Amino acid sequence: MSSDKTVRDGFLATVEQQINSGDPPEVKATYDRLTGQGLSAPEATQMIAIVLRNEMKQMIAESRSFDNARFSTLLDKLPTLP
Repeated sequence: MSSDKTVRDGFLATVEQQINSGDPPEVKATYDRLTGQGLSAPEATQMIAIVLRNEMKQMIAESRSFDNARFSTLLDKLPTLP
């Protein structure tokens, strides 16, 4: 198994857990909005996971804490991001 697939699967599992638990609520709301707009459950989950991965990457690059407000703002821009 490649490390890229392992990382991707980890982010997908994290998002699925967040959707199921409703924590943070922005993830579940985004998932509901995206699936309500016609995206499949896997498509919506993958889009959210990409935003999560990008925020984590920025967090590490900038040596800062996770920015929940920024994450929420990016989720609001789905299904398109600038």
